[in-house]
Amino acid sequence: MKAGIVGLVAAAFALFASPAEAAQQQNAYEAGVAARQAGQPAEARRLLMAWLADHPNDADAMLQLAYTDLALGNVDAAEAGFESVLRQAPDYTDARDGLAAVAARRASPAPDARGSVIVEGALSDLGGGARGWSEVAADIETAISPRTTIGARAAYYRRFAREDIEVVGRIGLHPSDDVWLRAFVGGTPNADFRPEVAVGGGIDWRVAHGNATVLTLDASYQRFPLQDVITVNPGVVQYLAGGKAWLTLRGIGTVDDGGPLQLGALARGDFVPASGWRVFAGASNGPDTDLGVVTRVKALFGGVEAPLSPRFGVTGSLAREWRDGPLDRTEFRLGLKARF
Repeated sequence: MKAGIVGLVAAAFALFASPAEAAQQQNAYEAGVAARQAGQPAEARRLLMAWLADHPNDADAMLQLAYTDLALGNVDAAEAGFESVLRQAPDYTDARDGLAAVAARRASPAPDARGSVIVEGALSDLGGGARGWSEVAADIETAISPRTTIGARAAYYRRFAREDIEVVGRIGLHPSDDVWLRAFVGGTPNADFRPEVAVGGGIDWRVAHGNATVLTLDASYQRFPLQDVITVNPGVVQYLAGGKAWLTLRGIGTVDDGGPLQLGALARGDFVPASGWRVFAGASNGPDTDLGVVTRVKALFGGVEAPLSPRFGVTGSLAREWRDGPLDRTEFRLGLKARF
């Protein structure tokens, strides 16, 4: 009798212990996801690793661990994790988005950085024996919340022995995972050729994931000393190779002082060959306002961004412009970027 009672109790314990253990394991996965979403990647990694020790083929947990590694700055581990998910589930869109995020991180390292400072200068050689142009600018941007950034830019321009200093402030909003908004306002005190007043804004809308497709639209109003200019730029950005490359196509539409609409276009390609590196090249043909009046310009340009350290990088570019009139121009631009 006693042995039978003991056996019955043992069987009952086993009956209830197994579901409890399974629930505890399930909670480890859910707790890991919650910790990652709460901004606790180290705790998330511990919980997800514990879950995967017993469930090594759980693609969802592998995906969560890869995103956790990305948050911790373990870029190579994150890339390997996303690729493992795709080998198991080739159509897993979130894993392809993860590879795109890895490429973006390699193009802009320092994952804990909340902002950046850019200092750059440019020198131009003009045709026709004209005196060259020069430019120096400083730009700062910082995140004030997970979905809001603010920034400012101050630039000194010298054109034909005339000097202008232009100041612009801007804000960026990220109201949803697929939408980015931006707006700016600025101007130039005692302007000679830069805009006395400038206001504008834009939107990016991701309409496809994986090798993402992003539709863009920007519009601005600029009041120059000689004319008012309204510009509208619709475009599309197509990401390729898991986000390691992207192609930008942009239209240019300009109206000055109520005149006819002038149209143009720009095409540009970017490629990230390695972490922190980026190369780009493109061409454009359309209206330009560099001198404070709308001028037709054809251009070829290209450049490179290279890392100096996880938080510092250098950029350089070269552009050749063919303008209506004698002022063809070759510009060299050099910049230093610091992340904080």
